[in-house]
Amino acid sequence: MGGGIAVSARLRRALGALWRFAREWSGDAAYETYLARPADGPRLSREAFYLDSLRRRYRGPSRCC
Repeated sequence: MGGGIAVSARLRRALGALWRFAREWSGDAAYETYLARPADGPRLSREAFYLDSLRRRYRGPSRCC
């Protein structure tokens, strides 16, 4: 009778791990990862972090071709 609850809990943990992996892989969890690191100074807001990541990504010429 309790087996269904155990399967449900395992499935929930597996889906949670899959969701965390997808967020890390896509970059959606970048701000949370940034906040988890030790701080050397004041922290950027979520908006400032996003704008800084855009500046870093597009500051130089693309070498795609």
